[in-house]
Amino acid sequence: MRMRRAESLGAVTAVVSIAAALSATGAIAPAVAQSAGLPEGFVRLRERDPSIRQDMRYAGPFNFTGRRVPGYLAGECILLRPVADALARAQARLLAEGYSLKVYDCYRPERAVRAFVAWAQSPEPDRMAPIFSPAIHKSQQFALGYIAKRSRHSLGIAVDVGLVRADEPDLPTPREAGPCDGPFAQRARESSLDMGTAYDCSAAASATAARVAPAARANRDRLVGALAAEGFRNYRLEWWHFDYGGPTPPLRVWDFPVK
Repeated sequence: MRMRRAESLGAVTAVVSIAAALSATGAIAPAVAQSAGLPEGFVRLRERDPSIRQDMRYAGPFNFTGRRVPGYLAGECILLRPVADALARAQARLLAEGYSLKVYDCYRPERAVRAFVAWAQSPEPDRMAPIFSPAIHKSQQFALGYIAKRSRHSLGIAVDVGLVRADEPDLPTPREAGPCDGPFAQRARESSLDMGTAYDCSAAASATAARVAPAARANRDRLVGALAAEGFRNYRLEWWHFDYGGPTPPLRVWDFPVK
C-alpha cells in the first residue's frame, strides 16, 4: 500500500547476489535480458511473465491521493530480477490451480514516497476517503502507522498483489466505488474473488488475519501460501503487501521513474 511503519528499511543491508533459478519443471521461462532503460538488476514484470495481470494504481487517479503519483509515468510493474522470478514461480503454482496474480504496485520511486508524506501532512481535503479510508482521517495516518517516510517498495523487493480467477475477464481500473471495507458488491471491481476488502484499504479488515467471510479467508490463505512458498513475507496489516525475503543484489533506495 502506502508506507507502513513495518515497511521501514530498518536493518535491510543485504549484500548477497543471486543467479536466478528456473523451475524444476521448466514451466517458468528463463529470465529475460536486462530490460531497456532500467538500472542493472531490474526487469519489467511484463517481460518476465506476461500472464501476471497488472493494474498499477499510482499511474492513474484511482488511488487514495486522487491523482497520478509523481514518478509513475507508465503503468508498469518493475522489480529486481530475483523478485520477478519468484513472483513468476508463484504465478505458475497458482495457474495450475485455476488462479492468477494481479499486481497493483511494485517498485516505487522515492519521489512517490515523499509525495505520500506531503499529501498526509497537507491541509487539502481527502476527497478519496469515502473509498479508501472510510473511518480514518488523513490526520491520523502517521499516528496509526499508515504513512511512513521510507518504503521497501523503493528497494524493488516489495509488491502489492491480489488474486483473480485465471479464466475471468481482465477488469479495467475502477473509476468509482463504495467503501473499500463495505459489502463486496459495492467495493471497487478488482476481481471476481472476495478478498475481504478492496486493495489499498485503510481499515481494520485489511489486516491479513482479520475476521472476514469464509470465502475471503480462503482466498487470502491461498495468496499468502503461494507467495510464502517462493520466499515472500506478508505484512500483517495488509493482505496484499509482500516483501521478498530471498537473496537479492545489494539493496539501495532508488528514484528512477516508472516508464
